[in-house]
Amino acid sequence: MTRNATKFSLVGPGRVGTSVALALARQGWVCRSIVSKPSSRREQQLLNRKFPGTKILTSPVDLLPDFDVLFVAVRDDEVPCAISQLSEAVQVNWKGKTVFHFSGIVPLDALTALHELGASVGALHPISPFAQKYSPDFSRSIYYDFLGTPKALRCAREIVKGLRSKLLVLHSEKERAMLHVASVIASNTVVIAVKSAEEMISNFIERGDAKSLLSNLLTSTAENISTKNGMSALTGPLVRGDFNIIESHMRVLRGKNRILDYYKSASLLGIEELLKHESRGPRRTALNRIKKLLEVE
Repeated sequence: MTRNATKFSLVGPGRVGTSVALALARQGWVCRSIVSKPSSRREQQLLNRKFPGTKILTSPVDLLPDFDVLFVAVRDDEVPCAISQLSEAVQVNWKGKTVFHFSGIVPLDALTALHELGASVGALHPISPFAQKYSPDFSRSIYYDFLGTPKALRCAREIVKGLRSKLLVLHSEKERAMLHVASVIASNTVVIAVKSAEEMISNFIERGDAKSLLSNLLTSTAENISTKNGMSALTGPLVRGDFNIIESHMRVLRGKNRILDYYKSASLLGIEELLKHESRGPRRTALNRIKKLLEVE
């Protein structure tokens, strides 16, 4: 341990918590204690191996006092209970300490009890799909959003800089909620859409090939999004204004009501965006014709 190493503790060693904790440990931060629910012997051994020298606890009330920064990485609906228990940790002097919760939607005031005890507090949310535990690379070179006190902001800047990431400083709970929903739309709903597409074709294409085909398509789409501006990344019949193809797609999807509804809703959103850049002419006429088809069916 270096003389000036920042010491931190973690409540909730799930996917996000363990990934960020390991990434910080690689930066020279020292993990003092981890509060975990009672787990299997194998999981306990894994925590001990991944965080050697770190005390593994089973209750927030027992948190060791020797830390500078605390990360609360439990499930969203468990944050209030965890904070309540932490406020009962009488051995901890909260003055001078900084506490973050990692939720993108739980309000900052969930940390009020610890703020009143002297801690600087912030909501620091990593915007990344953490698909597995103990994967520090998922927490690096990404965006984090933040809302909190000035001292917590200084600490957040240090954390994010060390992880070679970017910090978005937000100014209200409304902004946090909007960003969280936008992130879910851009990530989770895409996974659901691709899975639905896989199910549609897996009865006549080997499942492995179906998955690979769609993954390759998604990779190319992501590349288009990253290199092009706005709707210029869109390809296919919608951007061409091809009424007959859209109509045939809808015939294919009859009987698959939820997928059809998704197709129609997404297409209508796409048309609204495309119409913003088409003031007149045959292309606008074609788009409006498709819009009526999608709204009527």
